[in-house]
Amino acid sequence: MNNKNMLSEKELAALLGQDPDRESDSQADLKLKLVLDFSLEISVRLGNAQRTLGELFHLTTGTVIELDRMLSEPVELLVNGRGFARGEVITIGEHFGIRITSIDRPEERLENLR
Repeated sequence: MNNKNMLSEKELAALLGQDPDRESDSQADLKLKLVLDFSLEISVRLGNAQRTLGELFHLTTGTVIELDRMLSEPVELLVNGRGFARGEVITIGEHFGIRITSIDRPEERLENLR
């Protein structure tokens, strides 16, 4: 596992609004467990396209919309609508999946939250 993509204890404490020197370990563990139970929506952005409202009104079944991303480019993994990582599309049986190829640095993830 690559440690550069993980939050340090101080960064996590700052995100949770904790002062690690003043709070007992059991209180910190309880708060961390509460945060780790939050459900987050994960989605994948294949690419983007812009169309006018008039063009949208003329869409029909079978219409193809070209995206701005090439087939060989990584897709974006979004957590709650914010960029988090990049990956490549794979198939798992009859389902699609994403193989993570890079994860944003903690500083980038925090910036994406703003």
